Amino acid sequence: MYSEGKEKAQVGRVAVDVKGKSYRLRFTYPQGNRHEFSIARVSDEGWSTAIRAAQLINRDIDLGDFDDSYARYSPKHAKMLQIANADAKKETSKGRVAKTTQKNLWKVLDALIDKCETKNLNLKEANNFVNFALKQYAVSTMATLFRTCIDPSVNLAVRTKLISENPYQNIPLPKVQKKKIECFDPNEIKEIIKAFDSDEFCSPKSRYLHSYHANMVRLIALTGCRPEEVHALTWEDIKRKSTRTFICFDKAYSKGIVMNNTKNYVARLFPCNNQLVELLERVPKRDNPSNLIFPSYQLGYINQDNFRNRYWNKVLEGLVRQDRVTKRLKPYCLRHSFITRLIREGVDIATVASLSGNSPEIIMKNYLASRQDFDLPEL
Repeated sequence: MYSEGKEKAQVGRVAVDVKGKSYRLRFTYPQGNRHEFSIARVSDEGWSTAIRAAQLINRDIDLGDFDDSYARYSPKHAKMLQIANADAKKETSKGRVAKTTQKNLWKVLDALIDKCETKNLNLKEANNFVNFALKQYAVSTMATLFRTCIDPSVNLAVRTKLISENPYQNIPLPKVQKKKIECFDPNEIKEIIKAFDSDEFCSPKSRYLHSYHANMVRLIALTGCRPEEVHALTWEDIKRKSTRTFICFDKAYSKGIVMNNTKNYVARLFPCNNQLVELLERVPKRDNPSNLIFPSYQLGYINQDNFRNRYWNKVLEGLVRQDRVTKRLKPYCLRHSFITRLIREGVDIATVASLSGNSPEIIMKNYLASRQDFDLPEL
């Protein structure tokens, strides 16, 4: 998301600006059909309301579930619609569910239902179904399935009066133990990049060199972007304004799906320092159908699971054996490492949050790792 003060912003396809004493949203959808309406009075609270509405509109456009009455985005329009039509059409759930959820979690749920005895699928046997499910999958997986698939479906049945209540909501799942936030220190990251550059852990018989991905690993480490964001980066995402270079992170590639938004629907322009500019200048431009900066060997999108299993894990296992890296962590931990490094070096958390596309609260809760080499000061 590019913004200037609290006067204008661009959230995906949606522009936010000031008209008179109100914030206005402007966008085109579908092609040739322009939309423009006021969303809130100019104030700090109004700015937050406008940005949230713009993010929601951009998401719904991507999902093909845009509400052309604006009722979903604007309390004023919702009230007008309620007055005009008390029996407004019901929302369907499929168009509002993330495509990655449809492609993957729905399949997991289908497999679970296929394994389960038919009698336990009866809502009266909700406890038996939950107990069976917990024997099939980890607590974290089941918590995700209930949050994204089961509860929304059963709650829809309640709202449409097919059933009277959701019996699963009264069954507590075991608490998911929060994973420790871990990161690499700067020297470990340098060792990782060095190992990718040198192909030292690459099999002599391999057709695919680790060094092919070295620049991609560098960019993740230097920007703290999510791996799925770097897989979707195109050369059009490199923006230049005056003497500055920026990287636009506004989409992602995950589980075989190209999404026109980031994980939390927050687009951002990342300012490049000299190190990043030099990196972008030496990345070879490989012709590929999507103009990707980091295409796969086959010139398509990189599959994150394949990259982790075939390249990343082999490099990290070798480095751990040689005591050059403490622990084999996932590529996503490069994001934790970037955020933790900036905060330890004194960058204020608001700036770190802006660079990473998260709120300060989320940064503190999910990304900031504790020091492992800390010596307690003596009294």
